[in-house]
Amino acid sequence: MLKFLLVAALVPAMAMAAVNFRACPNGAPTPTTLTVNACSGSECILVAGQPVNARASGIVSPVGSATATAHIVARVAGLDIGLELPAELENACVVGLVGGCPIVAGTAFDYVLFDDNLEVPARDIPVEIEVGLTGDGGAALACVLFDARIQ
Repeated sequence: MLKFLLVAALVPAMAMAAVNFRACPNGAPTPTTLTVNACSGSECILVAGQPVNARASGIVSPVGSATATAHIVARVAGLDIGLELPAELENACVVGLVGGCPIVAGTAFDYVLFDDNLEVPARDIPVEIEVGLTGDGGAALACVLFDARIQ
């Protein structure tokens, strides 16, 4: 009974931690939920020089892939401001995909992005952040857009 009460208490808190997101224009699959640090709602506040911990859960790709490359883009008024993913985080099969590769078509997977030091070229402006995964032959495996302010 105690376990049920603990789970029942945590479910609303976990739901509140979800970040509002949109699908990318490339039509890539989106997760069922996205959490980023302690953000919730429409705009996520990220702090330059601090860790970013994001989890996209329940992604279902219509195509399988033996590889997965992660990318991140931050835009202001549609212009890329030069936010780059550290090279060691690009190979999502090694770092990021829960369970690693291959990605199996039609099977849900989770992707975790942990960057211990957010390096950004611009601060204190609203940005649109895109995080995506690309697979074999350039296949779009997953992609999300969300709004943030980087301080």
